[in-house]
Amino acid sequence: MSVRQKWRPSLALVVAVVCVFLVTMPIIGALTARLTSNQFVRETEHSLLTQGAVMAEVYAFAFQTAAQGADIGNALTGDALTRRAETYHPLDPQLSVFRDDVWPPRPDGIAGDAPLSAPHAQIAPDMARLVKQAQKSTLAGYIVLDHRGQAIASSGDENLSYAHIDEVSAALQGTATSALRRRSDGGERHPLASISRDEAYRVFVAVPAIVENRVIGAVYLSRTPLDLRKYLYQERGSLTVIGLVMLIGASVVGLLFWRLLYGPIRGLMAQSRAVANGSKPAPEPLDHYGMKELADLGQSVLSMASTLSERGAAIETYTAHVTHEMKSPVTAIMGAAELLHCSDEPVSPERRDKLQANILSEAQRMNTLLERLRDLARAKTKDTTGDTIPLNKIGESLRSEYPSLTLTVAGDGDAALPLPATQAQAALSQLLQNAAQHSARSVVLNFDATAGTLSVQDDGSGISAGNRDKVLTPFFTTRRDSGGTGVGLSIVTAILEQNGGTLLLEPSDKGARFVLTFG
Repeated sequence: MSVRQKWRPSLALVVAVVCVFLVTMPIIGALTARLTSNQFVRETEHSLLTQGAVMAEVYAFAFQTAAQGADIGNALTGDALTRRAETYHPLDPQLSVFRDDVWPPRPDGIAGDAPLSAPHAQIAPDMARLVKQAQKSTLAGYIVLDHRGQAIASSGDENLSYAHIDEVSAALQGTATSALRRRSDGGERHPLASISRDEAYRVFVAVPAIVENRVIGAVYLSRTPLDLRKYLYQERGSLTVIGLVMLIGASVVGLLFWRLLYGPIRGLMAQSRAVANGSKPAPEPLDHYGMKELADLGQSVLSMASTLSERGAAIETYTAHVTHEMKSPVTAIMGAAELLHCSDEPVSPERRDKLQANILSEAQRMNTLLERLRDLARAKTKDTTGDTIPLNKIGESLRSEYPSLTLTVAGDGDAALPLPATQAQAALSQLLQNAAQHSARSVVLNFDATAGTLSVQDDGSGISAGNRDKVLTPFFTTRRDSGGTGVGLSIVTAILEQNGGTLLLEPSDKGARFVLTFG
Protein backbone atom coordinates (compact mmCIF):
# COMPACT_ATOMS: atom_id res chain seq x y z
CA MET A 1 0.00 0.00 0.00
CA SER A 2 1.32 3.44 -0.89
CA VAL A 3 0.31 7.05 -0.21
CA ARG A 4 -2.24 8.33 -2.73
CA GLN A 5 -0.52 10.63 -5.18
CA LYS A 6 -1.95 14.13 -5.44
CA TRP A 7 -0.68 17.69 -5.33
CA ARG A 8 0.42 18.82 -1.91
CA PRO A 9 2.30 22.00 -1.04
CA SER A 10 5.92 21.46 -0.16
CA LEU A 11 7.23 22.55 3.21
CA ALA A 12 9.44 25.15 1.51
CA LEU A 13 6.36 26.65 -0.15
CA VAL A 14 4.50 26.73 3.18
CA VAL A 15 7.45 28.48 4.84
CA ALA A 16 7.62 31.02 1.98
CA VAL A 17 3.88 31.70 2.20
CA VAL A 18 4.11 32.18 5.96
CA CYS A 19 6.98 34.65 5.54
CA VAL A 20 5.12 36.63 2.87
CA PHE A 21 2.03 36.59 5.07
CA LEU A 22 4.02 37.95 8.00
CA VAL A 23 5.40 40.76 5.85
CA THR A 24 2.21 41.78 4.11
CA MET A 25 -0.56 41.27 6.62
CA PRO A 26 0.46 43.98 9.13
CA ILE A 27 0.91 46.44 6.28
CA ILE A 28 -2.44 45.51 4.79
CA GLY A 29 -4.03 45.76 8.22
CA ALA A 30 -2.53 49.19 8.80
CA LEU A 31 -3.66 50.40 5.40
CA THR A 32 -7.12 49.01 5.96
CA ALA A 33 -7.53 50.47 9.45
CA ARG A 34 -5.71 53.73 9.06
CA LEU A 35 -4.76 54.62 5.52
CA THR A 36 -8.16 54.69 3.88
CA SER A 37 -9.99 57.54 2.32
CA ASN A 38 -12.71 57.24 4.91
CA GLN A 39 -10.24 57.83 7.73
CA PHE A 40 -8.79 60.83 5.97
CA VAL A 41 -12.28 62.26 5.48
CA ARG A 42 -13.07 61.77 9.18
CA GLU A 43 -9.83 63.46 10.23
CA THR A 44 -10.46 66.40 7.90
CA GLU A 45 -14.05 66.76 9.09
CA HIS A 46 -12.98 66.65 12.75
CA SER A 47 -10.34 69.29 12.12
CA LEU A 48 -12.83 71.60 10.36
CA LEU A 49 -15.45 71.13 13.09
CA THR A 50 -12.88 72.06 15.73
CA GLN A 51 -11.76 75.12 13.84
CA GLY A 52 -15.35 76.06 13.08
CA ALA A 53 -16.40 75.78 16.75
CA VAL A 54 -13.53 78.04 17.87
CA MET A 55 -14.11 80.57 15.13
CA ALA A 56 -17.89 80.58 15.78
CA GLU A 57 -17.24 81.48 19.43
CA VAL A 58 -14.87 84.27 18.35
CA TYR A 59 -17.51 85.45 15.90
CA ALA A 60 -20.23 85.36 18.57
CA PHE A 61 -18.09 87.28 21.07
CA ALA A 62 -17.22 89.98 18.52
CA PHE A 63 -20.87 90.28 17.47
CA GLN A 64 -22.13 90.48 21.03
CA THR A 65 -19.67 93.30 21.76
CA ALA A 66 -20.72 95.23 18.66
CA ALA A 67 -24.48 94.59 18.86
CA GLN A 68 -24.90 95.79 22.47
CA GLY A 69 -28.15 93.90 22.98
CA ALA A 70 -29.56 94.20 19.43
CA ASP A 71 -32.07 91.42 18.77
CA ILE A 72 -30.69 89.97 15.51
CA GLY A 73 -30.70 86.37 14.31
CA ASN A 74 -32.87 83.25 14.13
CA ALA A 75 -34.15 81.93 17.46
CA LEU A 76 -33.15 78.36 18.35
CA THR A 77 -35.96 75.84 18.56
CA GLY A 78 -36.44 72.09 19.08
CA ASP A 79 -33.40 69.84 19.22
CA ALA A 80 -31.01 72.72 18.50
CA LEU A 81 -32.22 74.57 21.60
CA THR A 82 -32.07 71.41 23.73
CA ARG A 83 -28.54 70.62 22.61
CA ARG A 84 -27.42 74.18 23.26
CA ALA A 85 -28.71 73.92 26.84
CA GLU A 86 -26.48 70.93 27.58
CA THR A 87 -23.21 71.53 29.43
CA TYR A 88 -21.16 69.73 26.77
CA HIS A 89 -22.28 69.51 23.17
CA PRO A 90 -19.33 68.12 21.18
CA LEU A 91 -19.30 68.12 17.40
CA ASP A 92 -18.47 64.57 16.32
CA PRO A 93 -17.48 63.71 12.73
CA GLN A 94 -20.27 61.96 10.85
CA LEU A 95 -19.12 61.61 7.25
CA SER A 96 -18.33 58.20 5.71
CA VAL A 97 -17.40 57.48 2.12
CA PHE A 98 -18.90 54.00 2.54
CA ARG A 99 -22.23 55.13 3.93
CA ASP A 100 -22.82 58.60 2.44
CA ASP A 101 -23.03 59.56 -1.20
CA VAL A 102 -20.62 62.18 -2.43
CA TRP A 103 -22.68 65.24 -3.25
CA PRO A 104 -22.29 67.34 -6.39
CA PRO A 105 -19.84 70.28 -6.32
CA ARG A 106 -20.81 73.15 -4.07
CA PRO A 107 -23.19 75.59 -5.80
CA ASP A 108 -21.80 79.05 -6.45
CA GLY A 109 -22.81 81.89 -4.21
CA ILE A 110 -25.35 84.44 -5.42
CA ALA A 111 -25.47 88.18 -5.00
CA GLY A 112 -27.06 89.36 -1.75
CA ASP A 113 -30.24 91.45 -1.93
CA ALA A 114 -29.92 93.39 1.34
CA PRO A 115 -27.18 95.33 3.13
CA LEU A 116 -25.46 93.87 6.21
CA SER A 117 -26.78 94.78 9.65
CA ALA A 118 -24.78 97.33 11.60
CA PRO A 119 -23.11 94.82 13.99
CA HIS A 120 -22.17 92.50 11.12
CA ALA A 121 -20.79 95.38 9.06
CA GLN A 122 -18.79 96.61 12.09
CA ILE A 123 -17.04 93.28 12.77
CA ALA A 124 -16.63 92.29 9.12
CA PRO A 125 -13.10 93.77 8.65
CA ASP A 126 -11.77 92.11 11.79
CA MET A 127 -13.28 88.76 10.83
CA ALA A 128 -11.82 89.07 7.32
CA ARG A 129 -8.33 89.58 8.76
CA LEU A 130 -8.86 86.66 11.16
CA VAL A 131 -9.89 84.11 8.52
CA LYS A 132 -7.12 85.12 6.12
CA GLN A 133 -4.50 84.75 8.81
CA ALA A 134 -6.00 81.42 9.91
CA GLN A 135 -5.91 80.07 6.36
CA LYS A 136 -2.16 80.59 6.18
CA SER A 137 -1.72 77.94 8.87
CA THR A 138 -4.72 75.64 8.42
CA LEU A 139 -4.96 75.85 4.59
CA ALA A 140 -8.76 75.60 4.95
CA GLY A 141 -11.26 77.81 3.18
CA TYR A 142 -13.34 80.10 5.44
CA ILE A 143 -16.52 82.06 4.84
CA VAL A 144 -18.17 83.95 7.71
CA LEU A 145 -21.94 84.37 7.09
CA ASP A 146 -24.56 86.53 8.73
CA HIS A 147 -27.97 85.23 9.90
CA ARG A 148 -29.32 85.40 6.34
CA GLY A 149 -26.43 83.40 4.82
CA GLN A 150 -24.67 86.39 3.27
CA ALA A 151 -20.86 86.46 3.51
CA ILE A 152 -19.39 89.16 5.73
CA ALA A 153 -15.79 87.87 5.46
CA SER A 154 -13.92 85.08 3.69
CA SER A 155 -10.45 83.79 3.08
CA GLY A 156 -11.03 84.74 -0.56
CA ASP A 157 -12.70 87.79 -2.01
CA GLU A 158 -16.29 86.54 -1.99
CA ASN A 159 -19.15 88.60 -0.55
CA LEU A 160 -22.06 86.53 -1.81
CA SER A 161 -25.02 84.72 -0.28
CA TYR A 162 -24.86 80.95 0.46
CA ALA A 163 -28.20 80.47 2.16
CA HIS A 164 -29.37 78.19 -0.66
CA ILE A 165 -26.73 75.54 0.14
CA ASP A 166 -28.03 72.68 2.29
CA GLU A 167 -25.33 72.59 4.95
CA VAL A 168 -25.46 76.39 5.34
CA SER A 169 -29.22 76.34 5.62
CA ALA A 170 -29.04 73.73 8.39
CA ALA A 171 -26.38 75.71 10.25
CA LEU A 172 -28.54 78.89 10.15
CA GLN A 173 -31.19 76.83 11.98
CA GLY A 174 -28.69 76.04 14.75
CA THR A 175 -27.33 72.63 13.66
CA ALA A 176 -23.70 72.07 12.70
CA THR A 177 -23.68 70.15 9.41
CA SER A 178 -21.03 68.45 7.27
CA ALA A 179 -21.09 67.48 3.60
CA LEU A 180 -18.79 65.61 1.24
CA ARG A 181 -18.81 67.11 -2.26
CA ARG A 182 -16.99 66.44 -5.48
CA ARG A 183 -14.43 69.01 -6.44
CA SER A 184 -15.35 71.25 -9.32
CA ASP A 185 -11.80 71.01 -10.76
CA GLY A 186 -11.94 67.20 -10.88
CA GLY A 187 -9.14 66.61 -8.38
CA GLU A 188 -6.11 67.94 -10.17
CA ARG A 189 -2.88 66.07 -9.31
CA HIS A 190 -0.04 67.95 -7.62
CA PRO A 191 3.56 66.96 -6.89
CA LEU A 192 3.97 64.66 -3.89
CA ALA A 193 5.96 67.28 -1.97
CA SER A 194 3.37 70.04 -2.50
CA ILE A 195 1.02 71.23 0.25
CA SER A 196 -1.99 70.70 -2.01
CA ARG A 197 -4.12 67.60 -1.67
CA ASP A 198 -5.32 65.49 -4.58
CA GLU A 199 -8.58 63.78 -3.54
CA ALA A 200 -11.47 64.13 -5.98
CA TYR A 201 -13.84 65.42 -3.26
CA ARG A 202 -13.86 68.10 -0.58
CA VAL A 203 -15.24 68.26 2.96
CA PHE A 204 -17.58 71.17 3.82
CA VAL A 205 -18.59 72.07 7.38
CA ALA A 206 -21.04 74.78 8.50
CA VAL A 207 -21.04 75.68 12.23
CA PRO A 208 -23.61 78.10 13.67
CA ALA A 209 -22.56 81.17 15.70
CA ILE A 210 -25.04 81.62 18.57
CA VAL A 211 -25.65 84.55 20.90
CA GLU A 212 -28.31 84.25 23.62
CA ASN A 213 -30.00 81.33 21.86
CA ARG A 214 -30.19 83.17 18.54
CA VAL A 215 -28.22 82.20 15.44
CA ILE A 216 -26.45 85.38 14.41
CA GLY A 217 -24.59 83.66 11.56
CA ALA A 218 -22.39 80.70 10.66
CA VAL A 219 -18.84 79.82 9.82
CA TYR A 220 -18.54 77.86 6.57
CA LEU A 221 -15.28 75.88 6.19
CA SER A 222 -13.92 73.50 3.60
CA ARG A 223 -10.80 71.51 2.82
CA THR A 224 -9.75 68.59 0.62
CA PRO A 225 -8.89 65.47 2.67
CA LEU A 226 -5.47 63.88 2.41
CA ASP A 227 -5.14 61.10 -0.17
CA LEU A 228 -3.35 57.78 0.30
CA ARG A 229 -0.60 58.50 -2.20
CA LYS A 230 0.56 61.64 -0.41
CA TYR A 231 0.14 60.11 3.02
CA LEU A 232 2.47 57.26 2.06
CA TYR A 233 4.96 59.78 0.74
CA GLN A 234 4.79 61.83 3.93
CA GLU A 235 5.23 58.72 6.09
CA ARG A 236 7.86 57.13 3.85
CA GLY A 237 10.47 57.12 6.60
CA SER A 238 8.29 55.36 9.15
CA LEU A 239 6.93 52.94 6.58
CA THR A 240 10.46 52.08 5.44
CA VAL A 241 11.47 51.31 9.02
CA ILE A 242 8.34 49.20 9.53
CA GLY A 243 9.00 47.36 6.28
CA LEU A 244 12.59 46.63 7.26
CA VAL A 245 11.55 45.43 10.71
CA MET A 246 8.91 43.14 9.21
CA LEU A 247 11.36 41.87 6.59
CA ILE A 248 13.94 41.09 9.26
CA GLY A 249 11.27 39.44 11.42
CA ALA A 250 10.05 37.34 8.51
CA SER A 251 13.63 36.36 7.67
CA VAL A 252 14.24 35.27 11.26
CA VAL A 253 11.01 33.25 11.25
CA GLY A 254 11.99 31.71 7.92
CA LEU A 255 15.42 30.74 9.23
CA LEU A 256 13.85 29.23 12.35
CA PHE A 257 11.43 27.25 10.19
CA TRP A 258 14.33 26.08 8.04
CA ARG A 259 16.50 25.17 11.01
CA LEU A 260 13.87 23.69 13.30
CA LEU A 261 11.44 22.13 10.82
CA TYR A 262 12.46 21.94 7.18
CA GLY A 263 16.04 20.65 7.66
CA PRO A 264 15.18 17.86 10.13
CA ILE A 265 12.20 16.72 8.05
CA ARG A 266 14.35 16.53 4.93
CA GLY A 267 16.89 14.49 6.90
CA LEU A 268 14.19 12.12 8.15
CA MET A 269 12.88 11.73 4.61
CA ALA A 270 16.36 10.81 3.38
CA GLN A 271 16.78 8.30 6.21
CA SER A 272 13.40 6.71 5.47
CA ARG A 273 14.25 6.37 1.77
CA ALA A 274 17.61 4.80 2.64
CA VAL A 275 15.91 2.30 4.92
CA ALA A 276 13.22 1.54 2.33
CA ASN A 277 15.64 0.87 -0.55
CA GLY A 278 18.15 -0.93 1.67
CA SER A 279 21.08 1.39 0.92
CA LYS A 280 21.47 2.27 4.60
CA PRO A 281 19.43 -0.11 6.76
CA ALA A 282 20.84 1.31 10.03
CA PRO A 283 21.09 5.13 9.65
CA GLU A 284 22.91 7.38 12.09
CA PRO A 285 21.04 10.03 14.14
CA LEU A 286 20.79 13.47 12.53
CA ASP A 287 23.00 16.30 13.78
CA HIS A 288 19.93 18.12 15.05
CA TYR A 289 16.19 17.58 15.10
CA GLY A 290 15.00 21.11 15.89
CA MET A 291 11.92 20.28 17.93
CA LYS A 292 10.92 17.65 20.47
CA GLU A 293 8.31 16.09 18.23
CA LEU A 294 10.82 15.69 15.41
CA ALA A 295 13.35 14.18 17.83
CA ASP A 296 10.69 11.66 18.87
CA LEU A 297 9.95 10.96 15.21
CA GLY A 298 13.67 10.57 14.54
CA GLN A 299 13.96 8.08 17.37
CA SER A 300 11.00 6.17 15.94
CA VAL A 301 12.69 6.04 12.52
CA LEU A 302 15.93 4.77 14.08
CA SER A 303 14.03 2.18 16.14
CA MET A 304 12.07 1.09 13.10
CA ALA A 305 15.26 0.80 11.03
CA SER A 306 16.95 -1.18 13.81
CA THR A 307 13.95 -3.49 14.14
CA LEU A 308 13.78 -4.05 10.38
CA SER A 309 17.51 -4.71 10.25
CA GLU A 310 17.32 -7.18 13.12
CA ARG A 311 14.32 -8.92 11.64
CA GLY A 312 16.01 -9.09 8.27
CA ALA A 313 19.08 -10.63 9.84
CA ALA A 314 16.88 -13.02 11.82
CA ILE A 315 14.99 -14.04 8.71
CA GLU A 316 18.28 -14.62 6.90
CA THR A 317 19.57 -16.70 9.83
CA TYR A 318 16.36 -18.68 10.13
CA THR A 319 16.30 -19.26 6.38
CA ALA A 320 19.84 -20.61 6.48
CA HIS A 321 19.04 -22.86 9.47
CA VAL A 322 15.77 -24.11 8.01
CA THR A 323 17.48 -24.84 4.70
CA HIS A 324 20.18 -26.73 6.53
CA GLU A 325 17.72 -28.63 8.75
CA MET A 326 15.45 -29.53 5.82
CA LYS A 327 18.29 -30.58 3.57
CA SER A 328 19.14 -33.78 5.50
CA PRO A 329 15.60 -35.27 5.63
CA VAL A 330 14.88 -34.23 2.06
CA THR A 331 18.12 -35.87 0.89
CA ALA A 332 17.29 -39.03 2.84
CA ILE A 333 13.75 -39.18 1.45
CA MET A 334 14.95 -38.60 -2.13
CA GLY A 335 17.66 -41.27 -1.76
CA ALA A 336 15.22 -43.83 -0.38
CA ALA A 337 12.68 -43.04 -3.06
CA GLU A 338 15.26 -43.44 -5.82
CA LEU A 339 16.35 -46.80 -4.42
CA LEU A 340 12.75 -47.98 -4.30
CA HIS A 341 11.90 -46.71 -7.77
CA CYS A 342 15.05 -47.05 -9.86
CA SER A 343 16.86 -50.12 -8.47
CA ASP A 344 17.92 -52.55 -11.24
CA GLU A 345 17.64 -55.48 -8.89
CA PRO A 346 14.50 -56.44 -6.99
CA VAL A 347 14.40 -54.93 -3.50
CA SER A 348 13.98 -57.44 -0.72
CA PRO A 349 10.99 -57.02 1.60
CA GLU A 350 13.30 -56.27 4.52
CA ARG A 351 15.15 -53.62 2.51
CA ARG A 352 11.88 -52.11 1.28
CA ASP A 353 10.48 -51.91 4.80
CA LYS A 354 13.66 -50.21 6.03
CA LEU A 355 13.60 -47.65 3.23
CA GLN A 356 9.92 -46.92 3.79
CA ALA A 357 10.58 -46.52 7.53
CA ASN A 358 13.38 -44.05 6.74
CA ILE A 359 11.04 -42.06 4.50
CA LEU A 360 8.36 -41.96 7.19
CA SER A 361 10.87 -41.03 9.90
CA GLU A 362 12.39 -38.20 7.91
CA ALA A 363 8.95 -36.92 6.87
CA GLN A 364 7.87 -36.88 10.50
CA ARG A 365 11.06 -34.97 11.37
CA MET A 366 10.26 -32.39 8.68
CA ASN A 367 6.69 -32.09 9.95
CA THR A 368 7.95 -31.62 13.51
CA LEU A 369 10.37 -28.93 12.39
CA LEU A 370 7.65 -27.09 10.45
CA GLU A 371 5.31 -27.20 13.43
CA ARG A 372 8.05 -25.80 15.67
CA LEU A 373 8.73 -23.05 13.18
CA ARG A 374 5.02 -22.22 13.15
CA ASP A 375 5.08 -22.07 16.97
CA LEU A 376 8.11 -19.77 16.78
CA ALA A 377 6.35 -17.45 14.34
CA ARG A 378 3.30 -17.38 16.60
CA ALA A 379 5.52 -16.59 19.60
CA LYS A 380 6.93 -13.54 17.78
CA THR A 381 3.43 -12.06 17.56
CA LYS A 382 2.54 -10.19 20.74
CA ASP A 383 -0.74 -11.22 22.37
CA THR A 384 -2.53 -8.06 23.58
CA THR A 385 -5.87 -9.71 24.34
CA GLY A 386 -5.05 -12.54 26.75
CA ASP A 387 -5.66 -12.28 30.50
CA THR A 388 -3.00 -13.03 33.08
CA ILE A 389 -3.57 -15.85 35.59
CA PRO A 390 -1.81 -16.98 38.81
CA LEU A 391 1.20 -19.23 38.49
CA ASN A 392 -0.51 -21.92 40.63
CA LYS A 393 -3.28 -22.23 38.05
CA ILE A 394 -0.75 -22.58 35.23
CA GLY A 395 1.06 -25.21 37.31
CA GLU A 396 -2.10 -27.32 37.56
CA SER A 397 -2.43 -27.41 33.79
CA LEU A 398 1.27 -28.25 33.31
CA ARG A 399 1.08 -31.16 35.79
CA SER A 400 -1.60 -32.81 33.69
CA GLU A 401 0.43 -32.15 30.52
CA TYR A 402 3.65 -33.65 31.96
CA PRO A 403 2.62 -36.36 34.44
CA SER A 404 6.15 -37.81 34.50
CA LEU A 405 7.48 -34.65 36.16
CA THR A 406 7.03 -33.64 39.79
CA LEU A 407 6.18 -29.93 39.46
CA THR A 408 6.52 -27.67 42.51
CA VAL A 409 5.44 -24.00 42.64
CA ALA A 410 7.34 -21.86 45.16
CA GLY A 411 7.44 -18.18 46.04
CA ASP A 412 4.52 -15.98 44.98
CA GLY A 413 2.45 -18.75 43.43
CA ASP A 414 -0.83 -16.94 43.93
CA ALA A 415 0.40 -13.88 42.03
CA ALA A 416 -0.45 -13.52 38.35
CA LEU A 417 2.40 -14.16 35.97
CA PRO A 418 2.90 -10.96 33.88
CA LEU A 419 2.27 -12.75 30.59
CA PRO A 420 -0.95 -13.54 28.73
CA ALA A 421 -2.13 -16.94 29.91
CA THR A 422 -1.69 -18.70 26.56
CA GLN A 423 1.86 -17.38 26.12
CA ALA A 424 2.83 -18.16 29.73
CA GLN A 425 1.56 -21.73 29.27
CA ALA A 426 3.47 -22.09 25.97
CA ALA A 427 6.77 -20.76 27.38
CA LEU A 428 6.71 -22.93 30.51
CA SER A 429 5.62 -25.94 28.47
CA GLN A 430 8.73 -25.61 26.29
CA LEU A 431 10.99 -25.46 29.35
CA LEU A 432 9.32 -28.49 30.97
CA GLN A 433 9.54 -30.44 27.71
CA ASN A 434 13.29 -29.70 27.52
CA ALA A 435 13.67 -30.82 31.15
CA ALA A 436 11.82 -34.09 30.49
CA GLN A 437 13.94 -34.76 27.38
CA HIS A 438 17.11 -34.33 29.50
CA SER A 439 16.16 -36.95 32.11
CA ALA A 440 14.60 -34.59 34.69
CA ARG A 441 12.22 -36.03 37.27
CA SER A 442 11.28 -32.87 39.16
CA VAL A 443 10.98 -29.12 38.28
CA VAL A 444 10.66 -26.20 40.71
CA LEU A 445 8.99 -22.94 39.59
CA ASN A 446 9.98 -20.09 41.93
CA PHE A 447 8.20 -16.78 41.23
CA ASP A 448 9.32 -13.47 42.81
CA ALA A 449 6.53 -11.02 41.94
CA THR A 450 8.38 -8.07 43.50
CA ALA A 451 11.55 -8.57 41.46
CA GLY A 452 9.59 -9.72 38.39
CA THR A 453 11.57 -12.98 37.93
CA LEU A 454 10.61 -16.64 37.57
CA SER A 455 13.28 -19.37 37.95
CA VAL A 456 12.80 -22.82 36.44
CA GLN A 457 15.09 -25.40 38.11
CA ASP A 458 15.18 -29.05 37.05
CA ASP A 459 17.22 -32.07 38.25
CA GLY A 460 18.07 -33.42 34.80
CA SER A 461 21.40 -34.00 33.08
CA GLY A 462 21.99 -30.28 32.77
CA ILE A 463 23.96 -28.41 30.13
CA SER A 464 27.67 -28.93 29.59
CA ALA A 465 30.10 -26.01 29.97
CA GLY A 466 30.91 -26.13 26.26
CA ASN A 467 27.25 -25.71 25.26
CA ARG A 468 26.23 -23.03 27.75
CA ASP A 469 27.04 -20.15 25.35
CA LYS A 470 25.24 -21.82 22.43
CA VAL A 471 22.14 -23.22 24.05
CA LEU A 472 20.03 -20.11 23.39
CA THR A 473 21.13 -19.90 19.75
CA PRO A 474 18.26 -20.72 17.35
CA PHE A 475 18.35 -24.29 15.97
CA PHE A 476 21.14 -25.39 18.29
CA THR A 477 20.34 -28.82 19.77
CA THR A 478 22.21 -31.72 21.38
CA ARG A 479 19.42 -34.12 20.42
CA ARG A 480 19.46 -33.88 16.65
CA ASP A 481 19.73 -37.66 16.28
CA SER A 482 16.63 -38.17 18.43
CA GLY A 483 14.49 -35.53 16.70
CA GLY A 484 15.55 -32.33 18.46
CA THR A 485 14.96 -29.12 16.47
CA GLY A 486 16.70 -26.48 18.61
CA VAL A 487 13.65 -24.20 18.39
CA GLY A 488 12.11 -24.68 21.85
CA LEU A 489 14.23 -22.13 23.73
CA SER A 490 13.92 -19.73 20.78
CA ILE A 491 10.14 -19.85 21.25
CA VAL A 492 10.52 -18.99 24.95
CA THR A 493 12.92 -16.13 24.12
CA ALA A 494 10.55 -14.74 21.46
CA ILE A 495 7.57 -14.80 23.85
CA LEU A 496 9.51 -12.94 26.54
CA GLU A 497 10.95 -10.37 24.10
CA GLN A 498 7.46 -9.57 22.80
CA ASN A 499 6.49 -8.72 26.39
CA GLY A 500 9.66 -6.84 27.31
CA GLY A 501 11.36 -9.73 29.11
CA THR A 502 14.46 -11.90 28.73
CA LEU A 503 15.52 -15.54 29.17
CA LEU A 504 18.77 -16.24 31.04
CA LEU A 505 20.69 -19.46 31.74
CA GLU A 506 22.22 -19.39 35.22
CA PRO A 507 24.78 -21.74 36.76
CA SER A 508 23.36 -24.71 38.67
CA ASP A 509 24.96 -27.49 40.75
CA LYS A 510 22.51 -30.03 39.34
CA GLY A 511 20.32 -29.92 36.26
CA ALA A 512 19.54 -26.70 34.39
CA ARG A 513 18.37 -23.40 35.81
CA PHE A 514 16.61 -20.87 33.56
CA VAL A 515 15.47 -17.45 34.81
CA LEU A 516 12.65 -15.54 33.12
CA THR A 517 12.69 -11.77 33.75
CA PHE A 518 9.67 -9.62 32.97
CA GLY A 519 9.80 -5.98 31.82
